[in-house]
Amino acid sequence: MIDALIQDINHLNKNKWNFLKENKKPKIGWLSIYTPEEIIHAAGMIPYHITGESRLNFPKASTYMHSNLCPYVLSSFEEVLDGVHDFAKGTIFVNACDARRRMYDVYKHFDQSKFLYLLDFSKVVNINSKRYFRQQLQEFIFALENYFHCKITNEALHEAINLWNKTRNLLSELYEYRKTNHAAITGSQAMKLVKASMTGLREEFNIRLSRLLEEIKKNRSKIKHENRYRILLCGSYFDHMDIAEIIETYGADIACENISIGLKYFEGQVDTTGDPLDALADYYLEKATCARMIDFDKRVNNLLNLVENYNIQSVIFFALKFCDNNLLDFPLIKQKLNERGLPVFFIEAERSFENIEQIKTRIIAFLESQMGYADTI
Repeated sequence: MIDALIQDINHLNKNKWNFLKENKKPKIGWLSIYTPEEIIHAAGMIPYHITGESRLNFPKASTYMHSNLCPYVLSSFEEVLDGVHDFAKGTIFVNACDARRRMYDVYKHFDQSKFLYLLDFSKVVNINSKRYFRQQLQEFIFALENYFHCKITNEALHEAINLWNKTRNLLSELYEYRKTNHAAITGSQAMKLVKASMTGLREEFNIRLSRLLEEIKKNRSKIKHENRYRILLCGSYFDHMDIAEIIETYGADIACENISIGLKYFEGQVDTTGDPLDALADYYLEKATCARMIDFDKRVNNLLNLVENYNIQSVIFFALKFCDNNLLDFPLIKQKLNERGLPVFFIEAERSFENIEQIKTRIIAFLESQMGYADTI
């Protein structure tokens, strides 16, 4: 029954194009988890995540942008050039990295028929940066209102915040179960569920995830207990289920994902008691920190807390090719984790896997060295 409910939720992601196209509300794509989706929803539109997963190679995008840019951005723009997102009324970019800024520049030059917006985002967190980001959110609201001839009220913002907080609560409850070996779901399943929450079908997702959690609660005593080796996955944008399944096949669990399709997306809550823009500015600046932020100590402490809370035995750090922020972050992250006795395994990859067998061999060798078994490759 649990597996059937998981598949029911995943159905939202697998069939998202049909669901989105059937819905009459305007659709707005986004690329960064720092995008304030609540504002888009309050404008009467559907925000959905552009994943680029349908274009693992990007010959067209590489003619508009350098091929040595983030593969996630290139694959996302390849989808745009191939018309995958023609049904959408626009796309929101956050000034999170050079690659996303370049995609915004090229997209705006390539297509002036859609609402394309670049939201500036500070690299530091303090009173002034929060005040500045609140101003950016207000300007974003004005731009949406002027372009789509709509009105975004505080009441609508509060409603959207409550809806998104419901999702955050449900996913947080699901991840609480994963702190033990009675998790009921695997790491690869958890990441797919988080992806399903990003499809824009927010109300339906909350309903389906609530059903899954009720079933897990009822059957927790029946869930088989296995003491498997526990791994934390962190790093840059990760959407490589092949890697996750290799880890799980060879005797380990991905017990926690500190990535954009994991904890980084839904951790925390937006305050519902005060001014909604103040609350959104606070939340998005304070949420799980990204490598582009100037707060390394906070980032390391967050990882160490996750290691303790999820009983982690090793860390896998994944970096997409040319993800400068995470590639620069890794050496010091590794040093700090090693000082605490935590083995760290590094994987760097493109979006497509011509070298999947090499990566598989390296993963198995790492697991053998940590788990003390010898398996045939």
